[in-house]
Amino acid sequence: MKQKHYMDIQHLSTSFADGFEKGDHIIIQEKIDGANFSIRYDSEDNTVKSFSRKNQLSLLNDLRGAWQWAEKLDVDLVKSVLGENLILFGEWLVSHTVKYPQDRYEKAYFYDVYDINHTSWLPQSKVKDIIEKLGLMYVPVLYDGEFTSWDDVRRYIGKTELGGDYGEGIVVKNQTKLNSENNRFPFYAKLVGENFRETKHSG
Repeated sequence: MKQKHYMDIQHLSTSFADGFEKGDHIIIQEKIDGANFSIRYDSEDNTVKSFSRKNQLSLLNDLRGAWQWAEKLDVDLVKSVLGENLILFGEWLVSHTVKYPQDRYEKAYFYDVYDINHTSWLPQSKVKDIIEKLGLMYVPVLYDGEFTSWDDVRRYIGKTELGGDYGEGIVVKNQTKLNSENNRFPFYAKLVGENFRETKHSG
């Protein structure tokens, strides 16, 4: 099965910051310091396939337990919700730089769905609904509303609903401009906290 890779979300830059305009509907989600992970239904052998950022997972390449977790999913439920065209993207939480409570690890937290038939990303309202239908966990949303300013957005950096001393950062998703073909102005941006940058640098 051909893999669909997740988008490369850019760090916020002055070169495209103006692409987020006052009044745009944005979602601010906690950026989780784990491993990129995705699942989709495969009709050829009636199974759920799982992937890391670059490879299809297997017993010998299991992304520290993610493959085993995906193998236990209800195939019929995944088929009924995702069909053959939707790919669910998330994060498999394993120990990296940010320290989370122990009970948060070895779990999947999902945040995006891609429709291969329409070559587009679904709005977060639909993403959340899909994740809930599957009985899975949606990445914490820190803000859902109008974009006002980047200063207001930055106030969410470092906040975490998963626990720990601080969060890695945030991902800002512009729902008004979702799937815009204007490459100059990405509709997603990430902002990483100072604590995370300092920890990464010292490591």
